[in-house]
Amino acid sequence: MVLQVLQSQWSRVLVGIWFAFTNASILAQKSDDKKHFLRNFIVFFFIAATTIAVLTDIFYEFINSVYLDQAIAGYDLNMQMATKMLFKVSMDLITFIIPSYIFSKILHEKWSLGATVYFMYVIMDRMCMLLSLTAASYLVVFIVTVIVAVAFFFTRMQYVIEHSDIIEWLPVLHYQLGFFFLLDALYGGYYIFSGAPDNVFDVKNLWMDAIAIVSFLFFAGFARLNIKASKEQAEKIEYMRELQDSERAIIAKLSEISEAKSGETGQHVKRVAEYSALLAAEYGFNDEQVEQIKIASMMHDVGKLLVPREIIEKPGKLTEEEIKIMRLHTTYGDEILANSKGEEIVMARLIASQHHERWDGTGYPNGLSGDDISPFAQIVAVADVYDALTSRRSYKEPWDSEQARAEIVAQSGSQFSPIVVEIFDRSFDKILEIQKVYADE
Repeated sequence: MVLQVLQSQWSRVLVGIWFAFTNASILAQKSDDKKHFLRNFIVFFFIAATTIAVLTDIFYEFINSVYLDQAIAGYDLNMQMATKMLFKVSMDLITFIIPSYIFSKILHEKWSLGATVYFMYVIMDRMCMLLSLTAASYLVVFIVTVIVAVAFFFTRMQYVIEHSDIIEWLPVLHYQLGFFFLLDALYGGYYIFSGAPDNVFDVKNLWMDAIAIVSFLFFAGFARLNIKASKEQAEKIEYMRELQDSERAIIAKLSEISEAKSGETGQHVKRVAEYSALLAAEYGFNDEQVEQIKIASMMHDVGKLLVPREIIEKPGKLTEEEIKIMRLHTTYGDEILANSKGEEIVMARLIASQHHERWDGTGYPNGLSGDDISPFAQIVAVADVYDALTSRRSYKEPWDSEQARAEIVAQSGSQFSPIVVEIFDRSFDKILEIQKVYADE
């Protein structure tokens, strides 16, 4: 049996050896581990699509002769052939699932990528079996198919290699599975339709071969289109990242200017940003939102750029008129940031305009209350006031940390959100760590 298989399927065995050598070499290069090359070569050979196909054919012939022929003996000839083909196609698909999983695990790739690569070999084997007449012609067709595939994807191969982790492989895999069923169904036609022998070149064979080739070209076109779409999506993501970096650079620069204008210490904005990020994370915001509030909070006092310096730096108590002018910094902040649509700038605008609103509705500029106040502004309000209390200003000395903590807790439900205050209180040890790291020089 083994000798018969080697005589009739030697070209597929050679392809299995090529598959094993190629992937064992890739794995050795990736892991820089050449000691296990032989072991990996053997494993890859036994899970190669051609090896699995040959073993499956042997198993199918055994099942067919021992069980299936008897089970469908009462059917007419066409139904028998259709039943056999359905059983063969189903068995083929099932037997390739486990090897594709093993292949992915060995190469340390996610299954969607590993299975896509593996099923490409499966499809190439099916194509070659369909288009070839002999074992030798199988090998010729396989080489031609590889050359055509490389030529078809040559201009995109470098991108695929460098960006395989961001390409959506599942749509390609689904398309592959459909193409696999089509090829198996065409190959099954040799068993169903009379006058279509698998070793004779005639019109019926030419017709099925043409369907297979056209379908392969459609599949290759879809794969190229998917890679192109992934590339365009990656370029959009990179553009948005660069845009976000630009926004953050603008925010950082404006916050520096705002600090200089307001007379606050250089570490004030950093502490408020870190406090806000900590509170936002404990509040339950996701990592992206936490990073956004950390950046956006730096702009909370940007409106002070339009407040006269003599009012901001006045050492004594402000007059009623000066207080009104000082409070305008929330409105100014809203106006300064009004024309940008970037996510962080939009968040910064909410914070700048609402961080002096109070939970009980007595704040400014709009007298918002409760959850009408943005949760981002609720968080920054606590962070800003705590840092203001514990920092030296031209008009006051810094408070003790515990004294400032008690004041924040006392204002729960009146000035501040009870939820944010509760988070602040139970996270106070971490607040003190941030305060120490970013202490004024």
